[in-house]
Amino acid sequence: MKKRVTIRDVAKAAGVSSATVSYVMNDLGKVTPEVDRLVRSAAQDLGYARNRAAVSLKTGRHNVIGCILPTLVSPIFPEIAEAVQSHAESRGLATLLINSGDTPRREAEALRMLADHGVDGAVAVLHPEFETIGGQPRFPVVTIDGPLPGHDCIQAAHADGGRLIAEYIRTLGHRRIGLLSGGDDIASSRERRRGFLKAAAGFCDVVWEETVPLTATLGPDAKRRMAQRDVSLVVCVNDLVAIGALSALRDLGIDVPGEVSVIGFDDIGMSAWPLIGLTTVRQSLIDLGRSAVDLLIQRIGGDTSPPHTIVLPVSLVERATTAPHAAPPVSLASNRSRSLAKKGMSRN
Repeated sequence: MKKRVTIRDVAKAAGVSSATVSYVMNDLGKVTPEVDRLVRSAAQDLGYARNRAAVSLKTGRHNVIGCILPTLVSPIFPEIAEAVQSHAESRGLATLLINSGDTPRREAEALRMLADHGVDGAVAVLHPEFETIGGQPRFPVVTIDGPLPGHDCIQAAHADGGRLIAEYIRTLGHRRIGLLSGGDDIASSRERRRGFLKAAAGFCDVVWEETVPLTATLGPDAKRRMAQRDVSLVVCVNDLVAIGALSALRDLGIDVPGEVSVIGFDDIGMSAWPLIGLTTVRQSLIDLGRSAVDLLIQRIGGDTSPPHTIVLPVSLVERATTAPHAAPPVSLASNRSRSLAKKGMSRN
């Protein structure tokens, strides 16, 4: 059996101490770039691989984190998963990804399973009812969007995003608005709606509002609202709903943005596709994932400061689905009526 290459072997080949090899292989940054390259080259030539089991016994850490997401069908969550996995890998951590199905029971089971596998912590998007069903995790957890008492949370400035939409609508001159909102049980949906309504009060009317699932499939009630043709702009709780609205408006023969403008929220990748070109509020899903990993690593490293929430900024991205409000064309009959009135003439 081939003898396992040890740190001492690498140190001897590189002409450095075993401690120096340990610094390099654990990315502790305590050596010069030249020494770092020398050690890594020697380790590669010898076929050295870290004994993670031994490291775990010594440090009590496995350098593995979990990532729990409600679904991998929605484009939002694969983008977050990619950000978490790639950033964790850059920090020397492996990631176990779990699709919870957006149910508190499965989320609780996922956390127990991760604990059984000895993960050091987890990034999670949890159901609003998890707190009452799931109990407390046995390791550090950083949540995205929905806060969990006793743990840190990363979220976008959802209310600010709603405000940005309202301010943008005002510059376009729209006054009659349709609102496709999410349920109040979802914190991000609730905050987006609150921010929009607060900023829009006094200069526009929400003619109708429908609560819809956070998918691109709109129900008959939402489609019926848009068929009324009584609004000039539709505000959507997220980009998937906005894409569903665009599809419904197309089926109804309603021109976007000529007759009705549409705005979304999230700025998922497909929103920028030329065939969609959706005006939306951008929350950086990459920054959400990376920030969650950074905060989790701090907790794993022993940070005992009180839990806190980090709010990341958002911005409005203008594309092809919005345009200034155009007043309805004045008919010839209306023109003639005004002309007769100016001359004091009767139409009788």
